[in-house]
Amino acid sequence: MEKHRLRLLTLNAWGLKYIAKHRKARLRWIANQLASSDYDVVALQEVWVEEDWLYIDEQCRLEFPYRRLFRSGIVAGPGLAILSKIPINNSFLYRFPINGRPSAFFRGDWLVGKSIAITILEPLTPETPPIALLNSHMHAPYASSGDAAYSTHRACQAWDMAKLVKTLKQANYAVIQVGDLNSKPGSLPYKLFTIEGGLADSWEILKGDSNPLSEEIARMHPGDQILKAGVTCNSVFNTWHPHRKPHEACRLDYVLIDSQTLTPVSAAVRFTEKLPPPISCSASDHFAFAVDLVVNKRDVTNHHDDHSSEELFSLYRETHEEISWYLRETIPFQANWRKYHFFISIILVIAIHIGITFASQRQAWSSVLLSLASTLIAVSGVINGLIWGFGVRSESPMSKYSISSDRKSISSDNTETRSVISSLASVKSKALNTFKCSKHVDPEETKPRKYDEKSKDSYEAKAAYMAIR
Repeated sequence: MEKHRLRLLTLNAWGLKYIAKHRKARLRWIANQLASSDYDVVALQEVWVEEDWLYIDEQCRLEFPYRRLFRSGIVAGPGLAILSKIPINNSFLYRFPINGRPSAFFRGDWLVGKSIAITILEPLTPETPPIALLNSHMHAPYASSGDAAYSTHRACQAWDMAKLVKTLKQANYAVIQVGDLNSKPGSLPYKLFTIEGGLADSWEILKGDSNPLSEEIARMHPGDQILKAGVTCNSVFNTWHPHRKPHEACRLDYVLIDSQTLTPVSAAVRFTEKLPPPISCSASDHFAFAVDLVVNKRDVTNHHDDHSSEELFSLYRETHEEISWYLRETIPFQANWRKYHFFISIILVIAIHIGITFASQRQAWSSVLLSLASTLIAVSGVINGLIWGFGVRSESPMSKYSISSDRKSISSDNTETRSVISSLASVKSKALNTFKCSKHVDPEETKPRKYDEKSKDSYEAKAAYMAIR
């Protein structure tokens, strides 16, 4: 490792037990490759099987003296791991308050407890600041739009991450955010990372104007998609995605940096080769992403944002609209169908128990089948009833939610609704404060002013009003 220089790699290892094919062989190949690599820090996601981690830990012990697997969640934990040549000063895990639903157990996001693993590394030299590495794997999308897209979940997760990033930057850490963020460039979470969090995309810094747009990526050769566009997911060159369309190839794995303390020197997509025969498959369903960074000398001056008030207002308005849509459409839908399922289950269980009496007189074995059906209906009904009662139902109708900037009037008795409303209140408060600072509004003023089309400040006033109304 050169003085002031850091080589970093991030990889989603696809370590799903029983589901990911050739998991054991792939994870062992990855471990062997890392053990002979020259990276200073490796951030892994989806390391969910203890056996795989123990092998990685053993093989990389000499190359990476400092290692950590973050354990949490209900089943296997978030699957986040760090391998480092740099001494680890401290580390902790932040679990996202909103992260899928328990009823979607077949998707696994809620069960593993998606999180951010924050690792504080010692300074490379006495002249450089300590490094704060944030490794995360955000909620996956299961559709391009609608409820199954989980776009609001990722937006809330990105908002929380941006707050952590700003706190660490203000404490004069060199902040690096890595991982499979399940968000395309230009998406709302991406804008929250770069505008609200103030981070820069290391790939875009290096590529600049030559970085292709999404429309151009769709027309590229698959090889150029990797070399020129940094595509890490859904590439046809990946053996796990051979039938993907060219426009589906995308960049989901990032190294986002505080450009005031870190400078990228080179970046490339890695682990694109296949495992040797007889397996001959890609190492994961994602390619890895590697970056060489220079850590600048310590600067205790205040960090400043290069984004205009118009950009901030636009971002807050988009975030507000995303969360408001979720509260208006998804929460009532989730609450209603679970409520109906719960009460219909009660009626069906009663009806089945009455029917068992008559069915047993005709065919004795039919009472056994009816008893099993009654049990399944009762169990599923109770589970959905609990989710409705403690997960998505609120104390008052959605139309009566009163959300203030200081959060004092938030009313909710559940996890999902409370987390979403908390994020919405934070967005509104941030928008109002930004508007005050940019326009030097009297601190005593707490209500957003309506805009006047004839006013010279109508654009900013309109943006502020739309963001916090």
